[in-house]
Amino acid sequence: MRFTWTVAGDDPGYDKCRGHGITGLYAPMFDVLTNRAYLQTFKNEGFSNGLYLGHNWFPALTAAQLAAKVVAEYKRIALPDTRLMLNLEQHDPAYIAECVERVRAALPKVNLSWSPEGMQGGWMDPVFVQRILACRVRVVPQAFHGNMTRVESDQVVRDLVRRGFPIDIISVFYDAAALGHNWDGFAFTEGRLP
Repeated sequence: MRFTWTVAGDDPGYDKCRGHGITGLYAPMFDVLTNRAYLQTFKNEGFSNGLYLGHNWFPALTAAQLAAKVVAEYKRIALPDTRLMLNLEQHDPAYIAECVERVRAALPKVNLSWSPEGMQGGWMDPVFVQRILACRVRVVPQAFHGNMTRVESDQVVRDLVRRGFPIDIISVFYDAAALGHNWDGFAFTEGRLP
């Protein structure tokens, strides 16, 4: 899989994405451009489609409130095969687990993923890991820091495997500005592609 986030307020460069082997585009939820027709355009251009929730978009909401907001927006605009990614970086296991659980309960058949910051396994205890695993999600750790300095992809994967996440549910989130030739996973963001 080669998926990327699109940029809020901007149409993706479809040819550029194809040139990088990208097969799926995730649009930002709650963006002015993001609606059902926009997601259908992704499909018409030959890409799978998804929606993403960015970290800290609604910091005042509880986990239950955030999950309800995401589910309502997903149901409003999603196509039958639309994927969903939750970028939750709170370092708060109870908050993250509750949000993911509520989204999964409301959307039991949706292809769902969760993206944490890389190298965060230290706060992930076995109870948290089991709660996330029970939600049947793909875990997409970021191989970059907030300032976009690189973190080695094998390190972020090993960090999660040591905590109990099976390697086959982990896909790396790479900086789209520094993709290698054989990358597989997610790229942040389409606007950073060279």
